[in-house]
Amino acid sequence: MRRTLSTFGAVALAAPLLAVVPASAHAAAEAPASKIVGFKISTTKDARLTVSGRLTAVDGSSVSAGKELVIETAPATQKSKWKRLPLGTKTKPVKLKTREGGAFSGTYYTGYVHGWYRIRFAGGPLLKPTLSAVVRDTRINALTKKWKVTPRKLRKGGYVTFSGVLTHDPKNRYVPFGGQRVYIVGRIKGQKKWYWYARPKSNSKGYFKARFKVYKDMYFEWYYEGNATHYWDFPLKSTFVDVR
Repeated sequence: MRRTLSTFGAVALAAPLLAVVPASAHAAAEAPASKIVGFKISTTKDARLTVSGRLTAVDGSSVSAGKELVIETAPATQKSKWKRLPLGTKTKPVKLKTREGGAFSGTYYTGYVHGWYRIRFAGGPLLKPTLSAVVRDTRINALTKKWKVTPRKLRKGGYVTFSGVLTHDPKNRYVPFGGQRVYIVGRIKGQKKWYWYARPKSNSKGYFKARFKVYKDMYFEWYYEGNATHYWDFPLKSTFVDVR
């Protein structure tokens, strides 16, 4: 445990010293104010977030490496509801920290978030807390609903129909997302490679549909590849079609 002059047992020894330290010395020892400059943030359609900026001391003193920063986010229509944004690689959670001199940057997997972002520094013995300016990100989520594959058991060469409804949430409420290509992709049972078999376009109600022959046992999924303003979308579980 770190000990200070106020720790029990040190008070009597420290009292004479404290009595002769001028007030100006206390002011000089106070941690300097800090600020975050050059804060930038962006997202990609495959749910990666890139952040950069620099933590600085207002008095010009150098900022050391290893100071932890927290990214906070709020929904596009609910700017007051801030929460910490978890960061991670494909395999583990990570933290955003400064390099020597105060610069910070990184690319992380964050999930499908959108709206407002800011950086918080909690402060420490050598630097006061600070909060960055707020940055707006306009990428939004896409979500396929009512996915249907019929029939799921058929004779070799029979037709299978695939359908669903593509939606998005421009105002924190999912509505139909028309005019978008949705790929129907599949892989043969026992193989690893996926191929696309159809790419229907969603109509004004978000509905899309495709129909084609299937000759082998296969796993199928939908895949919306995203664009400059939307995240991609695909299911967590494939749909199996059993060919007899």
